[in-house]
Amino acid sequence: MFEEKVRAVLGARALLDDNDPRIERKWEELIELLSENENSTLNFLQVCTKTELSFLSEVFEEVAYNLQSKKYIELLYSLDKRYPDLDLKSHIQTAESYME
Repeated sequence: MFEEKVRAVLGARALLDDNDPRIERKWEELIELLSENENSTLNFLQVCTKTELSFLSEVFEEVAYNLQSKKYIELLYSLDKRYPDLDLKSHIQTAESYME
């Protein structure tokens, strides 16, 4: 159920142009979903696709702030190693700074 909800929001986000003001609403929905339950979020991140992860990187910081989870940050770093071409490190470092 959780995965389906997140994927539905990600799908709607993917259809929007990067300059579309409605994108902020999708970000809010993702932040809310991913901040509800740390375990569900971690499990989803472990199975999400490269494209999904790329869109999720837009909200790494806010989710980190809400979860205050070292496991979340550690998983993001491992995903950065799995997909080095996504260049997630700066997003992750910013997200990590939101926890301090």
